[in-house]
Amino acid sequence: MALELNIEPLEELVVTTKIIPETFGKNHVNTVMTRRKGLHWLTDMGGQRVLVDESATMDAGEKYGTTLCYTPHSDVVVSEEERAANRARIKAVATQVMIDMGIW
Repeated sequence: MALELNIEPLEELVVTTKIIPETFGKNHVNTVMTRRKGLHWLTDMGGQRVLVDESATMDAGEKYGTTLCYTPHSDVVVSEEERAANRARIKAVATQVMIDMGIW
């Protein structure tokens, strides 16, 4: 059974396809990875319509199946000040952890 994503682009999509040779035990499979960047609707594996910023499918054939990954779209816009504050907090926590571990 083929995966029906019903992709509906809302802007121009950049689509890339790559064939990845893989080995599962004694079986050799060429997995086809298709990546789509740009705002689009798709139907996930549960049958729900989802608005996403990018998505990827990895098709390893009928025996191993298809995997779907996507980044859900978020309307929240983060300001540069918020990003800077978050980066500063990450640095402070990482520094404290290294001090606690005796690394720094």
